[in-house]
Order: sequence, then C-alpha cells, then structure tokens
Amino acid sequence: MSSAERPITLMTYNIKNPDPAHDWPARLPVLLDIVRRHDPDVLCVQEAFDHQMDDLRAGLPEYGDVGQGREGGSAGEHAAVFFRRDRLRPVEHGSFWLSDTPDEPASNTWGSVFPRIVNHARFLDVDGAAFTLVTTHLDHEEGPHGDEVRARSTAVIAERTAAVDGPVVVAGDCNEPAGVGRASRVLVEAGFTDAWDVAGDPEDRTATFNDWEPPVASGERIDWVYTRGVRAVDRVVIDHDGPETWFASDHFPVVATILV
Repeated sequence: MSSAERPITLMTYNIKNPDPAHDWPARLPVLLDIVRRHDPDVLCVQEAFDHQMDDLRAGLPEYGDVGQGREGGSAGEHAAVFFRRDRLRPVEHGSFWLSDTPDEPASNTWGSVFPRIVNHARFLDVDGAAFTLVTTHLDHEEGPHGDEVRARSTAVIAERTAAVDGPVVVAGDCNEPAGVGRASRVLVEAGFTDAWDVAGDPEDRTATFNDWEPPVASGERIDWVYTRGVRAVDRVVIDHDGPETWFASDHFPVVATILV
C-alpha cells in the first residue's frame, strides 16, 4: 500500500500548561505513553510552554516539530505541530495571529484574554500525497464576547485557508462545543466538515475537557478536527479509556484517521 493510500493518524491534545496542582514531571511519562499508544503521524499540542516543548522533543525523538508560541518565538503557550520524520516533510510552514492584524506577532485587537496564534504547515508524504494542517487554541472566555472572538477567529482561519489547494485539516482546542456555537458554523460555511460527524461514535458523548475527572457524557467536544477536501475520514475517537487519561491532562486527546 502506498502512503497515498495509507491514512494519516492525527492527534490533537491540550497537554495543560504547568499546573502546580498537577505536577508536569509526573504527568509527562503518562502523557507520552498515551501518545505512543496511538502512534500518530501528526500530533497537535496546545498549552505547551517552551520547556514542555523540550520535554516532548526529548520524549518523542522520532518527531520533528513546527510552530511558535502565542507571544512570538518561544514565548508563551504553543499550539504546535509534531510530525513523524520518517513519513512527513513540512515543505512550508508559518504562523499568524487571530486579530485584525494577523501578521503582527502577538497582536490582540479584539480584547481577547490572551493573544491567540495559528501555526500551519503543508506536509508532503513520503510517496507524494500533500495536505495542509492548521492548528490553534481559541479564546476561552465565556459569554457573548468570547463567542464573538471565537467566531472572528475562525473567520480569519477560513479567510487564510480559502485559497489553499488540496486537503486542509483544522485541529485544536477551540473552547466551544463543536456544532453548537458560531465558530464552528463559520468553518462549515467555509466548506469544512466536522470529522466526528463523519466517523465518530454517535453514542460517545464524552466531553473532551475532563477537568482532571472521569468522563462526563455532556456531548461538549471542544477539541476539534475539521476537514476540507480530504478523500475520507475513517475513524475518530476520544481517548478516555482509563484513569491515566484524566491524570495526564485536563483534556482528553482526540485521534482522527484521515485519508488525504
């Protein structure tokens, strides 16, 4: 089977910044085991500070990575992309910010709680298939202002990806239940499809934010994988299979198998 026929396994995972109540050095090996059991070709992480990125690089030596922190360079939380070097090559990559001035590093023109960044890469598979990956961590503010900021944020993403040829995948922690608020509607109107609606288990209503607790069946999937122009989505799962998954982070990882 050529790689053009072989699905891409993508994981998006908010690994949680260094929370004093939930020790990062203790969580790290558990989190790495969770990643390894899925063996993703692409791993999108959110809330990773620079030293956490270094720990992930050390623990996942077979992966390269692209992306910068939301305050520019290595500063602030990263919404970054790890990729298997033996399969994928980033032929181009870059960043923009979710604001009225997206090319200005750390710009924040909408009164967001924090500046928010998008990191993106166009990947070439070893046998020639190509796709574009976009990853982000949207504003977490509750209420109408947060709703507005998230909708404007996905509008920038939609605008920036409108002219991109070939398959596009948008993945990350979007801080809004998929299919409920304005942000996901913006993506749908731009031609994207929620991968969960295609290949997720409709009986699994697990909230992807776990707050360090066992699964809750609220249906609030705030960690998204949206696709446009892919050949198929074979499978999407929320990994909530054991207590290690709510020890490692306050989010469950979402894993999608996509034929690009």
